[in-house]
Amino acid sequence: MDHHKHERRAVSFVMASSMIEGGFPIFINQASKFFPMMFFGGVTTFIGAVFHIGILIARKRLRQHLPWKTWGFIAGVTLCNSVIALLFIFAGTRYTSGINTALLLQSEMLFSFIFFRVLIGEHISTRQIIGALGVLTGTLVVLYNGSFSLNAGDVLIILGTMFYPIGNMCAKKALEVATSSYVLAVRHIVGGTVFSVLAFMYEDVTLQMFSLVIDHAPLVIFYGVIVLVVSKLFWYEGLKTLALSKAVSIMLAY
Repeated sequence: MDHHKHERRAVSFVMASSMIEGGFPIFINQASKFFPMMFFGGVTTFIGAVFHIGILIARKRLRQHLPWKTWGFIAGVTLCNSVIALLFIFAGTRYTSGINTALLLQSEMLFSFIFFRVLIGEHISTRQIIGALGVLTGTLVVLYNGSFSLNAGDVLIILGTMFYPIGNMCAKKALEVATSSYVLAVRHIVGGTVFSVLAFMYEDVTLQMFSLVIDHAPLVIFYGVIVLVVSKLFWYEGLKTLALSKAVSIMLAY
């Protein structure tokens, strides 16, 4: 009974994260109209890092002695999910619509099932396979508008989703030892640093950009706090209990 109760709680966490993440493509597409995306990524990611560090301090978990193997998994999820995937997706949103972004992000499910089956041998049920193919088919039907063609932005977003399954596999392993906020704090500190460096190197960052952060505070707060703190905590708390394939299925179905 306790096991089923724990699993239902995990499912609830993942569903809550999914509902929040549903607004991600639209908000990111909107953000690309006002901010250079590397700058936006750097600012919001550092905001998320500050909140996670605050949580760790409040819970007296800031210092955690982790084995090198766990640090390797944290490095894996940081590189895949907080750097490479977001670089592709942020770049892609400049060249495609919010609707296309939302639809193309669904390709993560198909890549996840392939990677989970091939790399870790996780059982994928026939129902899950049919569901993934159904989502993929629906995406292609919606994208088809007299002819089927992908622009550069669409391709970049699809490439970005390929890294999420690898990052999620690393995250699940890291969460066996480290707390959710610890993994996320490291992710956001490294990701924020990478995005900030790239912003100052390749984007025209001026003092006016920081005033835009205040002018468009709802966008910044939604991504920096609601997505990178609340949603990610829900996702990781659910991921600790659920199988990767089940967690991803729930996440992308809502």
